[in-house]
Amino acid sequence: MMINRNANVTSICQELIQAKSYSGEEEEVVKVVEKIMLAFDFDEIIKDRYGNIYGIIQGAFDGPTQLYDAHVDTVVVPDPSSWKFDPFGGELSDGKIYGRGTSDMKGALASMLVAARNYADQTKKQFNGRICVAGVVHEECFEGVAAREISKNLSPDYVIIGEASSLNVKHGQRGRAEIVIETFGKPAHSANPEHGINAVYHMSTIINKVKEIPTETDENLGKGILVLTDIKSSPYPGASVVLITVEPLGIDDCLWEKQKKVS
Repeated sequence: MMINRNANVTSICQELIQAKSYSGEEEEVVKVVEKIMLAFDFDEIIKDRYGNIYGIIQGAFDGPTQLYDAHVDTVVVPDPSSWKFDPFGGELSDGKIYGRGTSDMKGALASMLVAARNYADQTKKQFNGRICVAGVVHEECFEGVAAREISKNLSPDYVIIGEASSLNVKHGQRGRAEIVIETFGKPAHSANPEHGINAVYHMSTIINKVKEIPTETDENLGKGILVLTDIKSSPYPGASVVLITVEPLGIDDCLWEKQKKVS
């Protein structure tokens, strides 16, 4: 698909979907984004050390930096045959686009690219500040790590993130903490478990207690989340031994921050 200045949101979203971009494998979709930005006459296009791509449209006058942020990576498709449509086809059916990453977040990125281009054309770039559109990598596996590089380089005054929000503008952000808990035991052969201490049993007690911890609720952002995300044991595999360590118990603890009002 060739990108031209009359390309619409639908066609761009389809091409982004067709560029498979699992986390850590975003090179193809970044090339597509770069092609679109070149066709749309972005004044500057940057690819940083993480592989993020961001384009800048410079206004004629001094002013704030607006950053429009959308990640370009997706989670994997374990079984494409279970999909009604090709997960990388970007097929349009009954007014909907189907494919991996359509709403999370290639549809948003397509909208941002077209909106930035249209605004620059309509104003003939006679506006204050600059408009930046970013395609962020590694979000699904290392949320926030690569994005911080963009913030450092651009120092935005305002940021709009394209995560799905039921078509509502959200003015708040959930905080996040990853907590690691480690339990220890005493090694022994599984034929004589009474001579050892199994760290898994200690951890299982903790896991059950974690499920009982109440989470905070914010009147605007809703209920907080407390969820087990990973568990590891050592030695592994340990078919004939009592496990001596279990770590980490990764608990994703989303604590709500105060909602911030914007003007």
